[in-house]
Amino acid sequence: MKKFVSVLFATTLLLSIACGKGKEASKEDEGEDDEQTTTTAAASTASGAPAAAAAPAAAVSADAATLTGLVKFEGAAPKMTNIQMSADPYCQSQHSSAPATEEDVVTGPAGELANVFVYIKDIKGNFPAPSTPVVIDQKGCQYHPHVNAVMVGQPLQIKNDDATLHNVHAMPVANSQFNEGQPVQGMVSTKHLDKPEVTPFKIKCDVHGWMKSYMAVMPHPFYSVSQTNGTFTISNLPPGQYTVVAWHEKYGQQEQQVTVGAKESKALNFTFKG
Repeated sequence: MKKFVSVLFATTLLLSIACGKGKEASKEDEGEDDEQTTTTAAASTASGAPAAAAAPAAAVSADAATLTGLVKFEGAAPKMTNIQMSADPYCQSQHSSAPATEEDVVTGPAGELANVFVYIKDIKGNFPAPSTPVVIDQKGCQYHPHVNAVMVGQPLQIKNDDATLHNVHAMPVANSQFNEGQPVQGMVSTKHLDKPEVTPFKIKCDVHGWMKSYMAVMPHPFYSVSQTNGTFTISNLPPGQYTVVAWHEKYGQQEQQVTVGAKESKALNFTFKG
């Protein structure tokens, strides 16, 4: 009888282990999707907001050229409107010293225009995506940076540094849209976008209607975003003739032709009119 009980117990234990492994495999299969999304609740950091897009370094040629430029606004710049955050007391408390402002038009004292996405159009070549993620942070109930870009296949991390609920509602055209909540401070979602979208698409928060940012998905690393002083830089550019596009969320886009020689550094400026 004791022998029978021992055999029965051993058989039951083996079946339990096998079933457990089967469930784990099933969960792993269900977790796979086209966007390869992962969400984690990481500890919140005290680091500052991410900087605007810095394109990944291309393979540097001995003949690589550099394109720099200045983006300016012509006319009377619109006033940066204060954002009313009273609907969420937490958000309002994060700007007690000075109110947050809209970022659709950010200009400097001499008309410098920030948040303009500048990129090379239709460049040919094979440009592997880096493994280092591009980060969008939700901090102070605003997206940081306001305009950014990621290469096709490069990880995109979206983190919540706020102690309030956000939801990330991205509206790409070529890639799959996604809309997911981040109710816990420190949560991080990782996305992989596998189709180019050189015209930036909108990302918004349905909980806080004022929150928005823009993201492009690039097939190459030759792009930049104008800083608060209006400047941009595109480095490691192969010599050749190119079409350069400058895009702004409110004022549309412009194109210019440029030719850069081996090891040349050339300036190209853009002006948007209000």
